[in-house]
Amino acid sequence: MLKGINFLVMKELKDYFSSPLVYVLASLFSGIMGLIFYNYLISSNEITNLSIIDTILLPTFGAMNFLLMFIVPLLTMGQFSEEKKNQTLDLIMMSNLKPSAVIVGKFLSTFIVVFFLVALTFIFPIILGLSGFSDWGLVFTNYLAIYLSVMAYISVGLFASTLTENQIISVVVTFCILFALLLLVNMAQVTDNYIVGLIIQYFSIGFHHAHFSRGQLVSFNFIYYFSFVGFFFFLTHKSVEARRW
Repeated sequence: MLKGINFLVMKELKDYFSSPLVYVLASLFSGIMGLIFYNYLISSNEITNLSIIDTILLPTFGAMNFLLMFIVPLLTMGQFSEEKKNQTLDLIMMSNLKPSAVIVGKFLSTFIVVFFLVALTFIFPIILGLSGFSDWGLVFTNYLAIYLSVMAYISVGLFASTLTENQIISVVVTFCILFALLLLVNMAQVTDNYIVGLIIQYFSIGFHHAHFSRGQLVSFNFIYYFSFVGFFFFLTHKSVEARRW
């Protein structure tokens, strides 16, 4: 099974990097993030750890997370949709690979691509370090939040991609799910029932992301992210399995 997953990951990575989409997205992502970081940097009136955190670091990571909510669906849109359209998914399903192995392979390949996209921003903390910034623990938890959120976005995108042969519909479905989950924080603040508010808040990605961005490593946040990914893996598996019949 591991050999099959490794083969599929390499195949998917080859497909990614032979397509202009990845290079266009990488250029847009690095360009937009560079402009955002530069804008926050020159707008900062004083250079202290606290001011850098409040006026540069957290806003930059917040913008990065928001931007990735648009980029990840564009990467996942064809993972199953294109296979279904070209009728190559049936060939994969008839191979020795189990549906779970196919899903894991596509998940890992997409995560690797996004990992390197985000890695393009590693220069930002280095620049801040040259300015005297030293809270590297907060940098770590913010990048951890980004990568955990990316895992969640990919799992939603893969599920949406199994539902249709149309890549545009796949993107729209992914956007709708992600933004609905993001807006749950606002819904929790509106409700008058405290318990209901807490329950709604727990299901919001933004709520858990915010804990990491403040440097808080709490177990229930990890449980949320891995449960979230596991749940959408389950839905994706069921959707792929249904096609076999």
